[in-house]
Formats: sequence, structure tokens, C-alpha cells
Amino acid sequence: MKGRFTRGAAVVAFAALTAMVPGVAVAGEAHAQDAIGPTAVAPACVYLDQWEEVDPNSKEWNSWGKMTNRCSGQTLSVRMIWSWARDGDCRVLRNGDWWKEGRIGPHPSISELRLC
Repeated sequence: MKGRFTRGAAVVAFAALTAMVPGVAVAGEAHAQDAIGPTAVAPACVYLDQWEEVDPNSKEWNSWGKMTNRCSGQTLSVRMIWSWARDGDCRVLRNGDWWKEGRIGPHPSISELRLC
């Protein structure tokens, strides 16, 4: 049996490798964080607006994003995930609350809102 990989050894090797990759769970392994952790996308009732504008003084482009919690009766912790800049900090938003943040540069691109 020299050089043969048994099915059991393959499963153990796969489990060991996937344990090193963030966000990958081995079958049968459940984590509470996976359901509402930092990789979970915010629900659709958290609205996102994006726009850009030129600063009249510096003539630099600024990109802006505003997230608004319209989830009836829910308080959520949410952060903006920027595709080309540092991600936003985690913000606690009660129903009706909003948060606005910006980055220097044109073409705002917040790829998603994540729970945190």
C-alpha cells in the first residue's frame, strides 16, 4: 500500500487544509458566527446610496456612501466594504439610523454591506 491515499486519509487531509482557510467550514461543522458573523451580508432592508463629488477647494474627487437601516424594529451592526479602499468601521444602526462615510478618489464602489 506504499504511496496510496485511503479515503479516510483524504478526508482528514481535506479537513486540515480547509481549517486553514478563513470562511470555509468542514461538512457537519457549524459555527454561530457563520450565520451572523462578519462575512454575512446585511439584509436588503439596509439601504445603500453611493455618489461622487468634486471638492471645490482641492479639486479632488470624493466618493461617498450612506447606509440606512430600514429594518423594522431591528438594530444591526453594519460596515461598508469598499472595493478599492479601506473598509469602513462597524457601526450600530437602530431602525431609521444612517451612517455616511467617504474616501478620496472618484467612482464610489462599495461592493456590499456586511454585518459585524
